[in-house]
Amino acid sequence: MRAITIGVYRHGKEDCTNGGISSRFNDLLCLCDDGPIHVDMENPPENLVQVVKRDLFGQVIYHVEPVADPVETGWMMGGNYASSSDARFSRLIGGMYGAVAIHDRQESPEMYEMLSH
Repeated sequence: MRAITIGVYRHGKEDCTNGGISSRFNDLLCLCDDGPIHVDMENPPENLVQVVKRDLFGQVIYHVEPVADPVETGWMMGGNYASSSDARFSRLIGGMYGAVAIHDRQESPEMYEMLSH
């Protein structure tokens, strides 16, 4: 697999990722078929992400999330964003120009239930 580098953008000193990768890395590797960086999928780096496209109430939404399987309830928005001036990233997010949400927060089922009420 191939990848490109994308930057992490945070709001000040706040971290709501609950230890997500965007709290520990300034750059992420984003899967991209024609990217310049070779990624060994047998031993993927911790900061490897993929673009996810969702249809939410008739609107297409893109975000990035770790390639690694979540240990807890799943990936959710942790407050940080990713972007790149690389045109390949723009192509991955449907031609949009700008930053997209990083879904790298995980919670235990108990924490999720407690915070959902």
